[in-house]
Amino acid sequence: MSSAQRLSLYGVFTALITLATTFLKVPGPTGFYHLGDVFIYTAAAVMGGPFAAATASVGSALADVWAGYATFAPWTLVIKGVAGYVAGAVPTRYGRRYRVPSMIAGALIITAGYAVATAVMFDPAAAVAETAGNLLQSGVGVLGAIALVSAVERAFHRGSGS
Repeated sequence: MSSAQRLSLYGVFTALITLATTFLKVPGPTGFYHLGDVFIYTAAAVMGGPFAAATASVGSALADVWAGYATFAPWTLVIKGVAGYVAGAVPTRYGRRYRVPSMIAGALIITAGYAVATAVMFDPAAAVAETAGNLLQSGVGVLGAIALVSAVERAFHRGSGS
């Protein structure tokens, strides 16, 4: 893959994460629940950890700012970046059979990260109240990515001339 193609994919995945997070959402007690995680885990599975870390952190933090939750943006930058990295780096290093467990690890990182952020920014009771919703959101993200990854890989394979 050329540098230009890779840079283009950074832009596409960052935009997909931002748009899915901003527009495919429902409100929650201290923020919102969205489908952006589907594209974070898809980026991780298809392009690897560093790619997913960059697109997840930037795309998700932009969505926080755009949606009026700028106080969460610094937390999101770190939490989503770490989750994307883990979800992509482990299977890249150890094999595709670790894709789903790595996505689940990413979901747990997101859930724990936002529990800490919510406890610090609001109070521990709010963090507890939000945990189930964050697990659900991340779980839907994992399931959506599992469904989407093979289609994206087929499209990449077709587009490579192979």
